[in-house]
Amino acid sequence: MDDSGPTLLLTRPEAQSTSFLADCERRLDRRIPAVISPVLDIIPVAEPPDLNSFASIIVASGNAVRQLGDILEGRIVLTVGEATAALARGFGARAKALGETAETFLERIEDVTLPAIVCRGRHVRCNLADRLSAEGVTTVDAVLYDQVPRPLSRAGHALLAGSSPVVAPVFSPRSAELLSCYAAAAPVVVLAISTAARAAWRGDAEFRVAKHPTADSMCDLVAEVL
Repeated sequence: MDDSGPTLLLTRPEAQSTSFLADCERRLDRRIPAVISPVLDIIPVAEPPDLNSFASIIVASGNAVRQLGDILEGRIVLTVGEATAALARGFGARAKALGETAETFLERIEDVTLPAIVCRGRHVRCNLADRLSAEGVTTVDAVLYDQVPRPLSRAGHALLAGSSPVVAPVFSPRSAELLSCYAAAAPVVVLAISTAARAAWRGDAEFRVAKHPTADSMCDLVAEVL
């Protein structure tokens, strides 16, 4: 792991990390040295709810969409992020992104048709159900999955223990916090999807924050540092 060039350390779940790596390699038109070592697992903690009573289904992540799956077909789904909306459309939903962040989503609460349900993971930086209720828009809050810590792999430990640069994209405050708990002898460049992810990192590193909280903007950062 002591090659002279930088290596990507990808810590999202396996399928998402593999997809992001492929996107970056297409952008750069070359193979990229990478270690995939997820730092969390997405574990279902509840059965998908009965959505028949709700006019709007609100989701802030692709993981929530995947947990709901085919029961989204034909339903109105309001999302944080266009990528999440596109994923919901793949399950047949009538999906619309109200903003790229939770804060911009909340600026368009007039688009939320009641009754509504928020489907989410256990660990969130912004609880949309609570925030909407504070604005007078009462919703049902449904926790569908947990983001359970997963130990860094042997290859991930070896990469951080080496001397070659490590480029670590982090796509959430949760993954940033978990990854930053591991000691690193290698120089680490953290590519944060948001200022919240940047703030969640514990310790020293070189930081860059994406212009937009999207995978495309994260690809841009990878292209810049590699």
